[in-house]
Amino acid sequence: MKRTVQVMVFTLVAPLVGGVMSIPLAQAEQSALPESSLGTEAISEPATRTLSEALSKATGGGPIPDYQGEIAAVKPLPPLPMPRHPVQDNRGYAGAHGDSYNSGVIPAAGPLGKDVQVYSRMAGGGPNLCSTQHFDLKGRVVTVCVGRKEPSRLLLLDPAALDILAVHELPPMGGFYFRMDQEGRVVVPAGDLSIQVFDVDESGGQPAWRLLESHDIKQAVPESLRGTMSFPLDLVADWEGNWWFSVLKPATVGYITPDGELRSQLFEGESVENGLAADSDGVYVVTDKKLYGMRAGSRGVDVFMSFPYETGKAEHSLSSGSGTTPVIFGNKLIAFGDNADPRPNVLVYRLDDVPAKERLVCKVPVFKPGRSVLENSFIGYDHSIVVENNMGFSVQGDSSRGEPGFARIDVRRDLSGCDLAWEKYDLRAGTGAKLSLGSGLIYVHELLMDTGDVDAWYITALDFETGDTVWRKYVGSGKQWDNAMLTLSIGPDGLLTSGMYRGVLAVRDGK
Repeated sequence: MKRTVQVMVFTLVAPLVGGVMSIPLAQAEQSALPESSLGTEAISEPATRTLSEALSKATGGGPIPDYQGEIAAVKPLPPLPMPRHPVQDNRGYAGAHGDSYNSGVIPAAGPLGKDVQVYSRMAGGGPNLCSTQHFDLKGRVVTVCVGRKEPSRLLLLDPAALDILAVHELPPMGGFYFRMDQEGRVVVPAGDLSIQVFDVDESGGQPAWRLLESHDIKQAVPESLRGTMSFPLDLVADWEGNWWFSVLKPATVGYITPDGELRSQLFEGESVENGLAADSDGVYVVTDKKLYGMRAGSRGVDVFMSFPYETGKAEHSLSSGSGTTPVIFGNKLIAFGDNADPRPNVLVYRLDDVPAKERLVCKVPVFKPGRSVLENSFIGYDHSIVVENNMGFSVQGDSSRGEPGFARIDVRRDLSGCDLAWEKYDLRAGTGAKLSLGSGLIYVHELLMDTGDVDAWYITALDFETGDTVWRKYVGSGKQWDNAMLTLSIGPDGLLTSGMYRGVLAVRDGK
């Protein structure tokens, strides 16, 4: 029995080139085509679970498996005990790490591995780092493709095939992180030191982005201290309706009040290279020196918590400080990773009202000495956190030297310490992984091990309880399919999306 694999590449008016595959075995063939090409190419191959000799040749050698594992049994998990946010869309579908806790937990069931279909939209020029994908109230995909020197682009995509529905240009270096509010409006930290708020105008028949508000935050950063890295990286809403933001360098945290007033705090000599977290008691940030907790006070930013941590060399990491966005989880706990040598540590602190000397719950070294760094936010669910090794992964789309390592750490219920639940070294992925409560699976964008000179990329599902790999699906080979340490998302209908060095991919179960 033969089957036909069709590869389709389309040229669009917008600066992206899309590819949608009815049987997604041949992304390697697609990646070999010029990005500006038009047409359809088909190859025939036996109906086996490994790629044919023709596909192996196209990817530079093999064999490269198309699919491994089996359809997952559904193991749903209880919902997060998170109070409803009065301002921000906190359903789990509208944040780089899911919600204001940065839990990395998604309510919906992700793909189970049944006849998995893969869709992609590849950048054909202009900005290409589509860092995170959110889902609006109609289930459409919202993403920002970040331009370093050229304009960034805010995109609205049809979830059926990732077709572009609306596009709006933003200043360069904006939108690495962004959020959505309860009304479905998109709130973006823009590279010109502004906070911009958009909705979708449907009145003309064709959706179009509409700018509703723009808040200038330049006064938060003294002009004498501004440089190329002085752009807002993330924002989050607190429970009082203030929109907090962080500026990378010099480290600045501030907020826009509901009345549009600006309040800010400068942390000289520090930088903020990760996102913000918020619960009903405050907002939290990790600079390259300390973990801070803060609130909106009568005179502006009120810092109520400050803890230094161990830093290290920036030889194998993006900076000498932490590479992780803090995650709030369990019974008022917060976790992040340091950059200690020769092994980084997972740090867990208490957020409840205890003396400062009692806040540290545990400090757990992870992965192999000299071969591990922590550069992505953890998953935080119940009293467990899931950690990935990011050594060798790159935002430049060259992760061929990525090191393996995933681990789950459980905090004891009496808060007397932490224990290693499982650890695995047969998987390497630099992605911002997600846990699906609907399926009980962890999803990652994996760089498969032992494939020779070929960088073969997969969407892979792990069992949350055991850490076992349940299934993996091949999506493509080469630099353009590199996850570039970007985040993975899951929509309300189970569509899984992942940012790539050259675009966006989407995965769903077949019918």
